[in-house]
Amino acid sequence: MAEKMSEVYNAYDMHISQVMRGRGAWILKTDKGIYQLKSLDVNPSRLSAEYQFKEGLENQGFQSIDSCVKNEDEELYTCDRYGNPYVLRRFFLGRECNPVDMDDVVKGVKNLANFHKVGRSVFEDTDGDVHIRVTGDYRKRNQCIKRVRNYITKQRSKREFEEKFLKSYDYFSQQGLKCQEEYEAMVDDSEKEQDAKEKNGFEHLGYCHGMYNHHSLVMTEDLGCPVGTISFDKFYLGNQMDDLYHYLRKTLEKNDYDFKVMSTIIDEYNKVNPICKEDLNYIYTCYCYPEKFYKLANQYINGTKNWLSPKLLEKLDKMIQDEGKKQQLLENMRKEYL
Repeated sequence: MAEKMSEVYNAYDMHISQVMRGRGAWILKTDKGIYQLKSLDVNPSRLSAEYQFKEGLENQGFQSIDSCVKNEDEELYTCDRYGNPYVLRRFFLGRECNPVDMDDVVKGVKNLANFHKVGRSVFEDTDGDVHIRVTGDYRKRNQCIKRVRNYITKQRSKREFEEKFLKSYDYFSQQGLKCQEEYEAMVDDSEKEQDAKEKNGFEHLGYCHGMYNHHSLVMTEDLGCPVGTISFDKFYLGNQMDDLYHYLRKTLEKNDYDFKVMSTIIDEYNKVNPICKEDLNYIYTCYCYPEKFYKLANQYINGTKNWLSPKLLEKLDKMIQDEGKKQQLLENMRKEYL
């Protein structure tokens, strides 16, 4: 492997003392720190946008990130002898954030709030036109769920997953339709009150991580910071409350939908980056949507039909089992914050 990658290693001004595998990539210990070498799996223009975005974050003080490193030819990726492109990113040693350890959870949400403050500043300093993504397309998701229902209904013989999906459809589809109506009304009202061109209807408009959860956090002291943020593959410009919702949803799943955990996350975020009732209402609407039911429908319709993974049924059963806890959590959130 070392011989195969020699052209890649030699393209960077560093001495490698150790190579390890981790997170689907190579972790390199060098005389200049820890780095991650990974296959390029995005368009080069997207990689260039990532470099500029992360450079903006670092210039404004948010530096514990897996920033891209240029090679000695000032290029963002390097090809091996077979033409396969690789990207080198700064990295750090440590452990993954533990979503059931409240100390880790608090560090993670404070890190998110700081990232959002800087991410908004970077956006405001950006010259020229930018693409702003609106993520709450519940109409499209609801159409997907309905399409799956129609497909299963036409099948003569139905397996256990398909039968349970049909039995659950009315309950979860009604949730989806209600969220669609509330979200569309919320965005319309917000755009009437604010300059839609400037804020796109959202108070917290700025850079979003796109997949912020415990998997994207490394608990480390390598850079003098307790948290390293990685995996910005899906970063975008949009409503930063999407990140907070995603972090809440993933963390609460690991904590049996404990409302105290939700309160801690919201309150700690608010201390660093204040949020208002409209933000909380947005998060509430996002959380009300049957996200897992939609994802299972999407996995099913895009997967192999002659063999269904047992995981699909396991996930559906778990989702149905946890639904009561989720609804109680939402009711507590509504009473406390809305």
